[in-house]
Amino acid sequence: MPASPVTGKGIRRGGKQYEAIHEALAASALRALATDGYDGVTHAAVAEAAGVSERTAFRHYPTKLELAVAGIEQLPTYEGWLDGPGSCADRLRRGLAIGAQHPELIVPVLAACIAQRNHEPDLLRAVRDHVLTPRTESMRRFVEDGRRSGELRRSVTAESMASLDLGIFLRSAAGTFAMGRGPARVQRIFAEAWPLLAAPGHEDD
Repeated sequence: MPASPVTGKGIRRGGKQYEAIHEALAASALRALATDGYDGVTHAAVAEAAGVSERTAFRHYPTKLELAVAGIEQLPTYEGWLDGPGSCADRLRRGLAIGAQHPELIVPVLAACIAQRNHEPDLLRAVRDHVLTPRTESMRRFVEDGRRSGELRRSVTAESMASLDLGIFLRSAAGTFAMGRGPARVQRIFAEAWPLLAAPGHEDD
């Protein structure tokens, strides 16, 4: 089996150090996209934030679009967040607790991609394919379980729950909903969402 190609001083593609740099660049690209929009996603800026050279950033992500998409793919998909034992209320609280450990970046990233929809439609497509659709599918399993058990309203769908989720983040970004942090954030969002999801008789779960 041939050796992996060398991409820098002793760094081989697929090795631990390579992957660490790859992920660090993607994480920096996400922060740049959320903070400064697509114009702020430059190889120079992202490389500096990741602590590597601009040349290294180009080796990992040859184009600005690839760099931005790599950043988008760092956003959580909610995979597994709502799974596991317990009531739907318990599972929702557990998922919100996991989410509280992540920064709120979906709204600024989505706004940046919408602003570029006529020039770089692949950005918005990446948000849809790598973030919004997987999140909806993660919620679908939760909704199906809850409707089957009678804990969730029959009118609740994965799509309506996903809209509620994104709407809460939009309201937070607009300053009309104070989510708070840590446990307070979990309780605040739960108190906002659960009454809209719970079937009669389960509002106080």
